[in-house]
Amino acid sequence: MVLEQIQAVRDEVLQSVKGLSDEELNKAPSAESWSIAQVLLHLQQIESYFLSLMDAALQGPNEEVKERNLAYVTDRSHKAKSPIDPPSGFKTREEIVVRLTQSREKVIALIDKKDPATLSEKALNHPVFGKTSVKQTLEFIAAHEKRHIEQIQEIKQTLVVK
Repeated sequence: MVLEQIQAVRDEVLQSVKGLSDEELNKAPSAESWSIAQVLLHLQQIESYFLSLMDAALQGPNEEVKERNLAYVTDRSHKAKSPIDPPSGFKTREEIVVRLTQSREKVIALIDKKDPATLSEKALNHPVFGKTSVKQTLEFIAAHEKRHIEQIQEIKQTLVVK
């Protein structure tokens, strides 16, 4: 099920930052780059953004939408400018994990116990893909997080613990 998929990826996200200090989470590789904390907050913001779109879609009429190829979402050789920049400023691991947990709990509460067919029959207007089913939007959230796991790994390589 798609909820298991997005939760497995979220577990990977959290595992990717396990053991990092608050200072390491907040250290950006350069002035033009995000810190790991900002990447994590970006994931939470994107999930919250799509939560509101999915909520509205689930209350709307059924629509037939074409399945999208989401394979390129995880390809970091294709750069994309985020429409939502994360906040700057020092954030603790605890603050970040609480925000990630709360946004995921809201998604689960919205989607849990819904007939899987309903998730394919309800559509929203994705800012990149156009009309997309709620199911594919959840798949996008998972792919987007996988993309950023790679970014987190890249940032971790720049951290030099002295």
